[in-house]
Amino acid sequence: MPRINAKIAVFPRKLRFCLILLVYLLVTPYGLSQSSLLSQERGIVRYEFQVDKEGSTLVNIVYSTSLDQGSAWILVPKFSRWVNTTLNGKITEWSLRDSYEIAGFSNPFYEAFCFSFKSYGGGFEINIRYNHSLAAMIIEPNGIFFSPQIGFEKGNKVEITVLLPKEFIIKQDEAVAFGLFSTYRPSFVDRSRNLLSFNNIPETENLLRVEIGFKTKNQSANLVKLHSGIFTFETAQRYVEYARRILRFYNQIYDDLVDLFNVKLENAQVRFFLPEFDSLLSIGGYVPFASKKLGDIHINIIYVRAVEGQIEVIALHELVHHFLWKAGVSPENLLWFHEGMAQYVSIEICSKLGYEGAILIKQQMEARILEVKKNFKDDFSFLQKWSPHRSPEDIGSCYVAAYYITRELAKQRGGLEYYRHFFKLLGDERIENNAELAYYLSLAAGESIADALNTWGFNVPDLYSYSSLLDEVKMLLEKVNRIFEPYRSLAEALYRSAMFNANQENKDRMRLYLTLAVLIAKLAPLLTLMTASMLIYCLLLWLLKTKKVFLNQDFQSVTYVSQRYSSQSRIGFSHENPSLSR
Repeated sequence: MPRINAKIAVFPRKLRFCLILLVYLLVTPYGLSQSSLLSQERGIVRYEFQVDKEGSTLVNIVYSTSLDQGSAWILVPKFSRWVNTTLNGKITEWSLRDSYEIAGFSNPFYEAFCFSFKSYGGGFEINIRYNHSLAAMIIEPNGIFFSPQIGFEKGNKVEITVLLPKEFIIKQDEAVAFGLFSTYRPSFVDRSRNLLSFNNIPETENLLRVEIGFKTKNQSANLVKLHSGIFTFETAQRYVEYARRILRFYNQIYDDLVDLFNVKLENAQVRFFLPEFDSLLSIGGYVPFASKKLGDIHINIIYVRAVEGQIEVIALHELVHHFLWKAGVSPENLLWFHEGMAQYVSIEICSKLGYEGAILIKQQMEARILEVKKNFKDDFSFLQKWSPHRSPEDIGSCYVAAYYITRELAKQRGGLEYYRHFFKLLGDERIENNAELAYYLSLAAGESIADALNTWGFNVPDLYSYSSLLDEVKMLLEKVNRIFEPYRSLAEALYRSAMFNANQENKDRMRLYLTLAVLIAKLAPLLTLMTASMLIYCLLLWLLKTKKVFLNQDFQSVTYVSQRYSSQSRIGFSHENPSLSR
């Protein structure tokens, strides 16, 4: 291109003007005619979503064009019934094709309805209709409409209308159409009819979703409680069947989790929740952690619309947190291990059960692992600062890195069987820091894993090399009776301090603490006896004095002798003449 410009620059001025004009006359009309032709060849796709008060939505699609013949495609649901009616013209040929093949994106719920048409004058028009029972998710007093996938052949103009029932109050600042290239606000809102229109979307967009937040006039949901085994699920009546599906799944895998984590749960409370508008799909579930206690399991209701198995992975992920808590792993100080284990266990178990959604999530995680490893160069030290009260900005990378580490540790050691051995070794112990975690993981592996963790940016000592000393302390603490206080508690405090403050820089201090813990634990009975004897002796002296057990004459004798020695002492240091004394 620079070479062409250079050549034009040396032409005479008139000749250069003529060339520019010629190019303009040749190119511009062609571009305009092409643009006009494109506009004429393509048509208009009108989407209308009519939502009822339970969230079920009638989807009405009308494609129209002024062409006498041509072809187009529109995405239609793959697993639910849909109907089409030709309003004007005739379909000469049609087929159903994979969405990725036609639209360039993969969605297992939709396929492309491809058709060729012919018109007998007046253009061509076709109507497609289907129902979507979960287009609007409602947990009073809040709701979110999340449209079915909008998809059609690129180059057509789209117009979208959403009609909500009068029982809903639209949040105008929570209404947007998401396209491939940008997001679009409504071009028109009619609150009297509860109607929103999006007519400002450019022809370059052909794959979209519409999201609208709203309030319900009814402030409280019609909740029901379902009980099954140790589980209780509280849900709005409209989602009872989905809650039962999760309860069946929980009971199916409960015994396997008990065997894996070596603990049983007394009970578990579960409920659906509706996320914030801006985080509709970014959070699958959560378990609140406050006041040293885990709360109820919360599952994002939007994922009942996902591929079968995705909501099971989410539900199992949150349940694993409860098992980890009961097994003694602190979420406060070891959130990375909590999240990594929850993700690893849920994906592995659901994949073995054959859930398509679990396999899909696993593939997505593998792709993200490559990206995170490249971005952070295998330095995942940021995981050590992750806690329920402190979330890094790039929290997605935290989940991926945590999953990667827990998966890699198990990869060459038997997978879930490795962690089953880990929790059996853990027994009734509680793990509060990375050093303790690495120690027990090493015991389960039969080798130190400290170096592996440190290559990922951690800072943990190789406690496995001190395993004989640690075992001795633990054995002594188990043998020392609780009556030998405070020395048993002192030995235990030294042991805990050594473990809690352990890192690569203070190995000497850790060894000193452990050695002192062994010494004090061994001497605890003797030290307790000596302390008790001293206390008893002091108590007896105090009682003798306060109860006046000694005779008065004895006190007088003692007083006399005391005074006598006291006088002599004073005389010896008197300033008077010694010769005057006897």
